[in-house]
Amino acid sequence: MPYLKNKIAQVAQRKAQIDQSLDIKIEPSTSSSDQDLKADKIIRAPKKTPKETTPASIQAKKTANSAKNIVKNFGRAMVTFAISKLAVPYLTEKLQSLNLDLKDFQHYLFQRKENMDGISSLRALLLNDGDDDAQTLAIKAAFQHISVIFLKYFSVNWIYNSKLGDKQVHVKSRFKIMRRIQDPEHFTYFKM
Repeated sequence: MPYLKNKIAQVAQRKAQIDQSLDIKIEPSTSSSDQDLKADKIIRAPKKTPKETTPASIQAKKTANSAKNIVKNFGRAMVTFAISKLAVPYLTEKLQSLNLDLKDFQHYLFQRKENMDGISSLRALLLNDGDDDAQTLAIKAAFQHISVIFLKYFSVNWIYNSKLGDKQVHVKSRFKIMRRIQDPEHFTYFKM
């Protein structure tokens, strides 16, 4: 029998330690019934949420994570649009003025589509490297032209019909991307 009493006492001590760690306050009841006198009311203190799990910090982390991929997502979308049949009516006049063939333009971009991984690869499609020939410079000018058209008229449709995680961040950042496409020399960072 003493063994059982010791076990019950140990369980009661553990319960008291757990209640203290959870900030539980025990208040005796004030009603007069026998059941209420035997049982005490347990009032739990409200749980404190750490700063890491507040809604504002979760949203900030989400925005930071999605900002990393915004340039990559837009870059791949612009290259895909430039290769597609949908861009041909917008490209014909520009390609004729630059004396370019549509097949050469599409082939050049198709080779670089999979390597689109951020600002550096997008800048490489827009800026003169110094050793580019005339055809490559013309392709880069045509790509810059079609990218601006995509961002103005087709990007919202692409955003809302894609699997992108944070659509609002992409919608808000499309004009920042467009300004950087129009002036690629200053396209060195992207900050939300």
